[in-house]
Amino acid sequence: MILTDAQRSTLLELIDLTAHSRALRHEHDHPADAPKLQELIGRHKALGEEKSSVAEVIAGLETENAELTAAIEKQNAQIAKKTAELNDGTGLTSRDLVHLQEEIAAHEGKVAELEETELESMERLETAQTELAGVEASIAEVTAEGKTVQTGIKDRKAALAGELDELGSQESQLKADLPPDLVRRFEGNVAQGGPGAAVLTGPNCQACGQEISGMTWHAWLAEDVNEVHACEECEAVLLRRS
Repeated sequence: MILTDAQRSTLLELIDLTAHSRALRHEHDHPADAPKLQELIGRHKALGEEKSSVAEVIAGLETENAELTAAIEKQNAQIAKKTAELNDGTGLTSRDLVHLQEEIAAHEGKVAELEETELESMERLETAQTELAGVEASIAEVTAEGKTVQTGIKDRKAALAGELDELGSQESQLKADLPPDLVRRFEGNVAQGGPGAAVLTGPNCQACGQEISGMTWHAWLAEDVNEVHACEECEAVLLRRS
């Protein structure tokens, strides 16, 4: 099949247009920021797990503090009771008074011990709460960044879809000016993932890389430059460089 000069120009324009469409389609289907979004999703998940872990620690410390407070109150109640008995003194012997004083001292020692433990627990709780606040702040930052990246991807895909529609219309117009059989072969190669057509710069198919036999290549060189051929491997439409 020999093309006219006008059809040759149309085919060359179609090759460039299709290549551009393929590049845009690839970008549409594989957004440049997709890996970044996946990274942010992974970070968000990790931070969520960290938050749960810290929250569990905080819950444990809060329970521990509540138990320590209750234990201190119980000891203080015993101190108040024993002190009242000591101050009353009714019916108590000297041995009883000494025993009460010893009991009060023991309860006071226990209170001091519990208060020290409670203070340490409260310090750990404060540290954990500060850590939780930091994790929550990080989650908020990652969430905001993720939404920004996601919106950017969505907007870019919408813009690319519009460009692809426009390029599709231009391709249809160009194909209308080419022989139907050539268009059929062109579209068949595109359907298989190829470029549709390619310009030969040497004895290799520029669509798939298949080497063209020396005999075939020399035969093509002897033909009209506007003669179109088909790759035996990928069936792409081939046109020699003028």
